[in-house]
Amino acid sequence: MNSKNLAPMNLVHLKLVCVLLGLFFVQLASAALPIQKIPLSSGAQLYFVETRGIPMVNIGIDFPGGSVHDAKGKIGVSDFTADLMNKGSRIKGSLQDEAKIVDRISDLGAAVSFQSGSELTTVRIKTLSKTEVLNQVVEQVSDMLAFPLFDGKILAREKTLEMSALKDSETKPETILAKQFKKMIYRDHPLANMSTTESISRITGEDLRQFHQKFYRPVNMKILIVGDVSQEKAIAIANRLVANLPKGTINLPELPKLEPLALASSSQREIRIANPAQQAHIQMGITAIPRNSPDYFPLLVGNYVLGGGGFVSRLMNEVREKRGLAYSVYSYLNPGKSSGFFSAAMQTKKDQAEESVQLLRKTIQEYAENGPTPEELVAAKSNLINGFPLRIDSNSKLLDNISSIAWHDLPLNTLDEWTNQVNQVTQRDIQIALKKYLDMDRMVTVVVGGK
Repeated sequence: MNSKNLAPMNLVHLKLVCVLLGLFFVQLASAALPIQKIPLSSGAQLYFVETRGIPMVNIGIDFPGGSVHDAKGKIGVSDFTADLMNKGSRIKGSLQDEAKIVDRISDLGAAVSFQSGSELTTVRIKTLSKTEVLNQVVEQVSDMLAFPLFDGKILAREKTLEMSALKDSETKPETILAKQFKKMIYRDHPLANMSTTESISRITGEDLRQFHQKFYRPVNMKILIVGDVSQEKAIAIANRLVANLPKGTINLPELPKLEPLALASSSQREIRIANPAQQAHIQMGITAIPRNSPDYFPLLVGNYVLGGGGFVSRLMNEVREKRGLAYSVYSYLNPGKSSGFFSAAMQTKKDQAEESVQLLRKTIQEYAENGPTPEELVAAKSNLINGFPLRIDSNSKLLDNISSIAWHDLPLNTLDEWTNQVNQVTQRDIQIALKKYLDMDRMVTVVVGGK
């Protein structure tokens, strides 16, 4: 499911602050902004960065409540729990229906979203820092978090919409590719959990209430605040957001370790699915590393040369520039909390699918064996370092980075040290990491379309 936004920022409010954005973003990108980690009495942890450039506050709440925790046969409970958080609340004996919540958030000029992914449920709030506005937004979200209605009629409506969307997506090659690739990478691990029309049909309001009671607890939460507030105010905001949530600890089920992909024959590693689409969609990949691995930066820089650097990458040169097999081809590293994966993908004409698959494999294999040239390494490090300010040039981007630091248990000075870590990567570091993780005998491939 996509993020559920209650309301866009009010245009009048945006006009009041947009004149300050340019100067603020330049200052933000170049300044060292210390992250404060503050334990709260509720058991939640607050990660706070004070930025005074514009009168805005971005707030996030992250906690383990994704689809990996859904019961078998009812995959989708975490999604629908998050989905219905903004569609009705019971507050002090009175009801706030979906329309009232939307209207109030809109009138305050704020934006609120709830989203559940594979591992995490996230809440995102964007509001003015003006006290009377900020307090009302925090109060509203606090009530929504603690007293969701989970109305049966609304749940039935959302289930119908989601099942219709699932059926429609089953014919789309990009969706077929993504689902099959996920199955091959994660196999029987809970990270492979995906909802179906059958699993959605079994979900009830009681399932949502039980999921909320179990997972929506302060002790499991990371609260992230970036913006125009003091530390004292940030602590007060964090405490108010979780004030009415269930207290105490419930032991979360421990996820099994994701084992590396096993050696297998090419027929076991490759799946080809017929599809009437004009293009063949290709994706290959392999299990890789968690974000806190010491090999993260060698693989980050190494992947920039291979396929993460756009038009200057090896894959783009071999596939597009030399042979014209695709308009776009890329690779990326997707590190998780306990594991992750590397992937490369492209689209091409159906009759060029086989040639493209072989070229992708050949290019990745040669690069894994030899690594980057000295010139490629210098260019990759320079581009990554020069582009770093764009990663933190707004409150929302900074919040996303802090979210990653909190979830992956990274040092609080990670952003300060990021460019140094990139700069210290050597050619040998990359060669060792590539040979360690990019094993072509374990690489899986999915082709949708083609022969």
